[in-house]
Amino acid sequence: MNNRAHPFLCPSRFYPILLIVGLFLMITILFLNDSNSVRSLKNSISRIKLPDPFPAVNLKEYKIKTYRGYVSMDELNENVFKKFGYEITRPTYPVPTVRMINEPTCEEVFFAWQKISEQPQPKFPPKTIPAERMNEFLLYNYTALSDWYINDKNSEKGEKPRNWENLSELIKWPRAKLGGLAYGSDGVSIYDAMHAYRLDGKSGVVIGSMQPWVEVSALQSGASKVLTVEYNKLTIQEEFRDRMSSILPIDFVKNWRDYAGTFDFAASFSSIEHSGLGRYGDPVDPLGDLREMLKIKCVLKPGGLLFIGFPLGTDSIQYNAHRIYGSIRLAMMMYGFEWLDTFSGDKEEANDLTSDRLHSKPIFGQIQNTLVLRKL
Repeated sequence: MNNRAHPFLCPSRFYPILLIVGLFLMITILFLNDSNSVRSLKNSISRIKLPDPFPAVNLKEYKIKTYRGYVSMDELNENVFKKFGYEITRPTYPVPTVRMINEPTCEEVFFAWQKISEQPQPKFPPKTIPAERMNEFLLYNYTALSDWYINDKNSEKGEKPRNWENLSELIKWPRAKLGGLAYGSDGVSIYDAMHAYRLDGKSGVVIGSMQPWVEVSALQSGASKVLTVEYNKLTIQEEFRDRMSSILPIDFVKNWRDYAGTFDFAASFSSIEHSGLGRYGDPVDPLGDLREMLKIKCVLKPGGLLFIGFPLGTDSIQYNAHRIYGSIRLAMMMYGFEWLDTFSGDKEEANDLTSDRLHSKPIFGQIQNTLVLRKL
């Protein structure tokens, strides 16, 4: 005996019709489900707040060293960076990452520099910071101050250009001799940096140069052309005039459009830290060094390299000799650039410039390395 229920038997002639109806119902159900899914997904996305590129953090929890001790990045953001037109975007070490709130155009940068440069200057460089500019020079009391007066405007003993007619000899010099021509082992750091980041076939500009060791380092690294921007008129050895040339700062600024975005690299060593201090007869300007960095940014191609060396330590000024760059001012100097490497000159390879190393010297102590930056 068969205990199963008898199945419903459908005449075979109805099978095609049933198959078509079944397919239609299946497609309809899938379409409705898919539409609901898409609608649901769209509604879900509209409710999601996508995270910012740099998620918000509490800057009060991050501290950096100043001559006054460790200070929160939040305090520095409010009391220093925002007053200079910057703000912290990431609490990185040893230097916070900042952005300019309202970045000036290149035309505004060069116009402001020219306007300041054309102001009447005293016969002798001032021995003290003007009282009305004190806060700007001292980063609203987060920079240490000491006296160290130098008159390179009027002094016969001041540094003068030399060795520009001896380029055929300098081009043969080895690493230590060439890099150490002006600043001992510190100067070797720019040689090492340029050989780590080869300059084959590239053209560049050097800012401030009494001796052509930076230019020759670039040529030894393969650079095709180098323009030097210098307050003194330079007499370049004739055999090198197809690869090297010079221009006065005021002429460079007046013709800035000819150079905007044209250079593959820029270089400066022990020069920009003096800008705006009046030591060389230049106008007293608390933003002098920051203006120089913006000018360099304007004339570099996107992705162009900057090899720059200046005193590093805890933020301070020895007026009118130089600035020493710590975590605060260095952050503003590096705006618009990616920090690639640091070279110290005591070895050919790059060093890791940590917070401990940056602040390893006592107040007014310094190390002078070469930073390699890339324009963003």
